Amino acid sequence: MKKLTVVTTALAIALIAPTYFAAQPARADECVYPSDFVEELDFESLADYAIYGDTRAYADDTRLYIISPDEYGDEYLNEVSCQYKITDLEYGDDGTLYLNTTSGVFSYSPSDTRLQSAQFDFENLTRIQTDEYLYALNAQTGALTGLDNLNEYTTIFEEGCSQLKEYDGSVYVINDGSVYMLDGTQPVEQPARYTDFSSSYHISTGDAADILAGGYNVRTVTIRSQTSDGGDTYYTKINLESIGETFDAQGTERLAGDRSALAIAEVGNATIVVMPDENGMSQSYITLTSAVENSEYTPPALDMTGAYARTRLTIYSRPYMCGATAIATVESGTVFTVSEKFNLQYLDGVYYRVTCTVDGEEISGFVINNLLSPYSFSSENQPEDSTGSEGFIYDNDVQTVIIVLLIILLALIAVGYVTFYLTRKNERAGRRRKPRRPDDDLYS
Repeated sequence: MKKLTVVTTALAIALIAPTYFAAQPARADECVYPSDFVEELDFESLADYAIYGDTRAYADDTRLYIISPDEYGDEYLNEVSCQYKITDLEYGDDGTLYLNTTSGVFSYSPSDTRLQSAQFDFENLTRIQTDEYLYALNAQTGALTGLDNLNEYTTIFEEGCSQLKEYDGSVYVINDGSVYMLDGTQPVEQPARYTDFSSSYHISTGDAADILAGGYNVRTVTIRSQTSDGGDTYYTKINLESIGETFDAQGTERLAGDRSALAIAEVGNATIVVMPDENGMSQSYITLTSAVENSEYTPPALDMTGAYARTRLTIYSRPYMCGATAIATVESGTVFTVSEKFNLQYLDGVYYRVTCTVDGEEISGFVINNLLSPYSFSSENQPEDSTGSEGFIYDNDVQTVIIVLLIILLALIAVGYVTFYLTRKNERAGRRRKPRRPDDDLYS
């Protein structure tokens, strides 16, 4: 019986263990930064397309989709609604987009987002001649063929083709709702991809609040423009004044080149970093940890080992002041032990790692330099009868000045009293010595 129990238990463990120890999916509340921000349009009824430089336009029923790159190369989608079904698209020489609809021709310009009534001659090609191939489109069957210089005939698509066009030396065609570029007689699909940063506004914070409030060792890093798996690096500006269920995102960009930063927390698959914004001010961002590499940093030499608070101040868990890193507030005059100094170019100031004791509790963190004044602990170890001034302490110095002023005041009072007493005594002696004036009528 015991053997049967052992065998049954072992079998159960063998069956359960692979499932238990398998990679678990990310929790709903875990911080997951998107690995990319590329989306793809899925057309219902693609009617036509047009290309102007790096800008592409697509007509799908009554919807117009325009994808164009920004200065960083990210391609943004602009959607335009048309009242009528669109049948043809083409760009003019000046970049104006013309739409042929079931109710006439309209024009669209990025500078004027309204559709305007216009005139334009649309050309529907069935043949395109290049240096190497003659492409022919059968408008009735939708078949597309290619004939090379050796008169070799190739069927590229047997049916479903429309809108044969040429842009900048390349030939394009629509087949079964997708755009293809022709590489010789090989069709290469051209997906309508664009950059969509909307997901960056819904990144769960996970346990970021607990991590940012905990202990910390300064970690300087380099953010690479390519992640370790070869993808583009994106970074999102976040406001860390308060942490809710999702980060307060304020915009996402693609990293154009490597940048130096201060890593202040790792959460989920992401790292929270501090680096300068477009105005050179210190700002917090979040990015993929796979794009972050440690960099060497040597703190400068300490210029003081003790300090006191010049005013009421906040201690932060990191050398970055925000609501999420604030851990304690202490009163003016609080004495600190200083252990490290940090002076990074992209921070808003010089920070000191300090330790103090408040109500019996030891608090360690970072304070910016302009809120501290140097403090020496040497006078606390002097004998009580010592009169040396080498151990300067702010409170002792004030007491000494008050005592000296009291002594001077008493001395002045004593001198004044003696002077007053001697003056009165001399006046009385002078009156006794003065001769009596003779009476003129004494012998009358």
